[in-house]
Amino acid sequence: MIITLEAWEYEHAYQVGIRRFTENWTKKDAAYYDKSKMEEDRNAQPAAAICELAVAKYTNQYWSGHVWNKQDHAIHKGKPDVGTNIEVRRVRTQSGPAVRDKDLNRNLIIWGARLVDSEYKTVELLGWIEADKGFEVGEYRKGYKIIPADKLNKDWL
Repeated sequence: MIITLEAWEYEHAYQVGIRRFTENWTKKDAAYYDKSKMEEDRNAQPAAAICELAVAKYTNQYWSGHVWNKQDHAIHKGKPDVGTNIEVRRVRTQSGPAVRDKDLNRNLIIWGARLVDSEYKTVELLGWIEADKGFEVGEYRKGYKIIPADKLNKDWL
């Protein structure tokens, strides 16, 4: 499923991503991140926000476009990206979205999304899966599992 953002959607999501980036300039990356595979955060944060908005648009669910300072992370860390229980995971180099231990037993739905173009205007939705089921079928990596895209539900097929 391909989602193309309207100009105002793109601008809003990109602004949210840049705000997330600047709010966390001095925050250290999670231990499980492989620095050699990471893209610059000034690009990764807007890309992730754009993927979240694309999922919200497709599912017709609320997207808060939340931004908070690193000091407030503990207060907000359990809030979903979209609706009441959707976590959006951008897929860049892996075969599908990530699922982590912290996602389990929370009734979460994991959506995988990938940017299609270099301008970040178009998003491919890879599908969704319940986090607990995704953890069962996921392939282990250091600190998380990857859910192969072919294991995701695709309602549009």
